[in-house]
Amino acid sequence: MTGRIAGRRVLIDATGASIGGGYTYLVNVIPRLCGGAPKTEFRLVIRHEGLRDAIPPQANLSVDCLPGGSVPARLAHVFLKMPALAAEWRADLYFAVGEVAPYRMDCPMIASFRNATIFEKKIKQRSRYERLRVGVLKQVSRLAARRCDRVLFVSEDSASWIGELMKIPPRKSVVVPHGIDAAAWSEATPHAHPRPYILTVGSIYFFKNYVRLIEAWAALASEDPATPDLVIIGDEYDVEYREKMARACEALGELGERVSIKGAVPYAEIRSYYAGAEAFVLASYLETFGHPLLEAMAAGIPLVASDIPVFREIAGHAAAYADPMDSADIARALREALGSERAAELVRQGRERIQAFTWDHTATRLIELFADTIESA
Repeated sequence: MTGRIAGRRVLIDATGASIGGGYTYLVNVIPRLCGGAPKTEFRLVIRHEGLRDAIPPQANLSVDCLPGGSVPARLAHVFLKMPALAAEWRADLYFAVGEVAPYRMDCPMIASFRNATIFEKKIKQRSRYERLRVGVLKQVSRLAARRCDRVLFVSEDSASWIGELMKIPPRKSVVVPHGIDAAAWSEATPHAHPRPYILTVGSIYFFKNYVRLIEAWAALASEDPATPDLVIIGDEYDVEYREKMARACEALGELGERVSIKGAVPYAEIRSYYAGAEAFVLASYLETFGHPLLEAMAAGIPLVASDIPVFREIAGHAAAYADPMDSADIARALREALGSERAAELVRQGRERIQAFTWDHTATRLIELFADTIESA
């Protein structure tokens, strides 16, 4: 299979990825792509120095790290400079790890539609800047949907509703789920925390639903003082929402001191937090995948998740589900997952479920997609 792209050159545009799921995806997929197609040249373009440091050197990989910049600066580079770079390098394929792609390329193109916030019309909790930014990105995404030869999705759910919204022909849509290195997550040394804790992980945005989660945890902890603490890990992207989280903790008085908002934690250290947790909860109500679900299942801890279609698709029977808009229901699911018999069953189901998701499988599917796209052009 890898021979189909031997001698080819693949230009990977990851200038829109810096935190959260995009970072996780790249540090795991890029080395496996290079190892899975050793006779293919890969060129990765990024804007995040941390990514360069996190991806081990590969004999068939070169990395261009551009200065960080605003959305307009990124768009200008993609539309004005990326086509010239691809032509100069004689790229056989352009792969955008995001929804932005040039208007025209001399080689076939693939875009990845992963950011659900661009496409969800019902969300109202945005600043004026966010509304403008999302509006621009949505229009650019429409262009990518028309111009690209393939559009990659990470779940069947997102392929369905985003594909319908953006009018993407089914022949163009390809689903390649994320993966995980389950062994690495199951062998981590537990993080030292003063008390047992419930963990949640995800960059801080309003749709991650942390305020409602804090309220749900507080209701449970008020009812039962033995309830584990709540530890929240995530890049503080949405400053306004981070302030709302702080106010929610302050409103709890002394109880709020048991909520620990860690901010960003180095990727290599996050495994230890999972290893030490009594349970994991993902209360987000807008996702195209939900990689922390895989991390929790791989770590062997009970999982609580929002009852949304994509989480059902990923976790199956390995989670206690709750209505993300109902703090009382989130508290109920947490209580359920912390019960010894139910916890053991969720862990067992998770260990079975996780076998369907590996980064090696993701890389293999990507290589097949690259070959199919080049050959069909």
